[in-house]
Amino acid sequence: MDQKLSGQRSFQLQTLFPVLKFSGCDEQVWSQFWNTFSAPAEKFHQPLEPSSRMARFTESEASLDSIQQLQQQLQQQIYLREAIQRIRRVLCVKDVYSVAVQTLMDFFQADWICIFENGPYCWQSVAASLYPADVNSTHVIHEYLGLESVAPKLARPFPIALDEQSLQRGPVDKQGTTQFSGTWLLGPIHLPHANRGQPIRPWGLVAIGRKDKASLWTTEQLEQAKILVDEIAIALHHSLLYEQIKQDNRDLQTLALKDSLTGLANRRQFDRYFDAEWQRLAREHQPLTLILCDIDYFKRYNDSYGHPSGDICLAQVGDVLTKCIRRPADLVARYGGEEFAVILPNTDTGGGHSVAEAIREGLAKAAIPHCTSSVSDAVTLTMGIATVVPDHHLIAQDLLQAADLALYHAKQQGRDRIYVHAHYFVNTNAHSEHVDLGTHTHDRRLASD
Repeated sequence: MDQKLSGQRSFQLQTLFPVLKFSGCDEQVWSQFWNTFSAPAEKFHQPLEPSSRMARFTESEASLDSIQQLQQQLQQQIYLREAIQRIRRVLCVKDVYSVAVQTLMDFFQADWICIFENGPYCWQSVAASLYPADVNSTHVIHEYLGLESVAPKLARPFPIALDEQSLQRGPVDKQGTTQFSGTWLLGPIHLPHANRGQPIRPWGLVAIGRKDKASLWTTEQLEQAKILVDEIAIALHHSLLYEQIKQDNRDLQTLALKDSLTGLANRRQFDRYFDAEWQRLAREHQPLTLILCDIDYFKRYNDSYGHPSGDICLAQVGDVLTKCIRRPADLVARYGGEEFAVILPNTDTGGGHSVAEAIREGLAKAAIPHCTSSVSDAVTLTMGIATVVPDHHLIAQDLLQAADLALYHAKQQGRDRIYVHAHYFVNTNAHSEHVDLGTHTHDRRLASD
């Protein structure tokens, strides 16, 4: 039975030792712990002399103290691992700041946590709302960071302790030393691969503060702070890369949906937006107006003035169209070649015609010369308008074809005019029996199939 109990005890100790070894205890504590608890079971049943009992009690008490120290070290390692995992879970820059502040506050039982970014001209505090600010201490830290003798220390990735002992030895004048409230631990943030081929310069700084001026920072705390600050640096590096990738994707998305010449929405964006507004207005039973515009005799313009001037002309016409659109929901797109399209959600035919007239007037004021045009000495537009309230009987392509047919009839009747499709005509003004098409256009005509 004693042999069996001894074997069980040895197995339990062998299972526990890897955990204790992970906590970082030295070989002397190992030996003492093993000699105390791995003795044969029969040894504990032998009669002991009083002096031997006293010695045995002293040895057991020392072993219990060692076990308690090991347990504390193990628990500290567990807290450190949990803190690292909390920092590694976040990706957004703002979340990295908030999690870092809260994690450091909990781990070191700190009173203040400040994060500084090393700007081009000065150290700037970030995430100001995430920690209890001490304005006086923050100001003194700024002065401390500005000292020439501090810069070499910040270039190294090791925390700097600012307490009574270190401040007396450090590069701070006596007057500046008395201004510090409490004790601080400064951890430089060095982003991975951020200083390749450049002088070593920290990205930022983590300042951990305690109100108790008698509190001293231990070597173990300095090592723990370095580990956590390094984890913050890695998390910041990943989050900054992630933000850059998101911005690059947004830029690429913008480029993919924008016409490079005019800066307007391109055909892809037009198709996407047109379908989305069709679906939305079908649910809301509201009208959708579409204007298709075509520059008159643009081929002659290119032949006469050259293609570079033609590109400038397209950009100028696009600017005129954009200035005539005032609502955020309206969209101007380059439909193709010298054609433009204007999508007007929640707009009836009268509203669409008013926008078309504003475009005519704006283009007349721009007065872009066109000596080879058959209708004017300046660049003009021919426009076709169609309006419908989307429902299940129609598809978006029907409205597009109607506006294109109205544009075709306008060209057939001489260009430089506005033509409204008769079947695709919506008047939401109950007090008016007709829509005033203006004096500069022909009367509304029925478009034949």
